[in-house]
Amino acid sequence: MGVSDVRANMTEVIAEVRLLGTPVALTRREKPQAMLISMDRWKQAALDAEVRPFHDDVVRRLKSLLEDKEFADVLERKDPTLHEVLSAGAL
Repeated sequence: MGVSDVRANMTEVIAEVRLLGTPVALTRREKPQAMLISMDRWKQAALDAEVRPFHDDVVRRLKSLLEDKEFADVLERKDPTLHEVLSAGAL
């Protein structure tokens, strides 16, 4: 949505974003400039950015542990789904 259109309809645009959770791309000359997102979505994105390094570290450590055959066998027995996901590189 063009910045001028957003400016002219700000109350309605904010209501749509807030109530429907629909993000709105703000454009200038048809080129994306920014996104208007709900507070809930922003909070989730901020939390994801904060947690992501820890997640990546845990996944790296688990993949490293899979190189230990004994650990890999136990994991496959105890949690075959996690073993499969880690082995396939899906995380």
